[in-house]
Amino acid sequence: MNKFSIKNQEEKDECLMWISDLYKDVYGFRPRGYNFEAWSFQELTDFINDLSEQSESEAEYERQMEAKAIKDVMSLGCDKKTALRWLDQADAYFIYGDDEFAVEDMKKYGWEAKHNKEYRGAIDLW
Repeated sequence: MNKFSIKNQEEKDECLMWISDLYKDVYGFRPRGYNFEAWSFQELTDFINDLSEQSESEAEYERQMEAKAIKDVMSLGCDKKTALRWLDQADAYFIYGDDEFAVEDMKKYGWEAKHNKEYRGAIDLW
């Protein structure tokens, strides 16, 4: 991991534009009660590096759990393509219930889509 650092006020101002996004990626909600403007360059640098490290750690954990889920389903005797389809179907049912749009969402963003070479994730939303 490359360590982030702030060397001047311009870099700090730029960082203040996206730190809320990074915080939300890690915790699931925007930061509240922080006065980032009052923090020193070093305090803000340390905070961002900690958030980045936690984000990378969580991403690795998700990759491991995803691989385990696929492996567990494949242990039932199916191939990877079938396992991915079954995981999509399970997500569609448990997340969306009877929502008719769930099938289309799963085709775009589900297990099968993520393991397709052409998957672009949220980029397709723009």
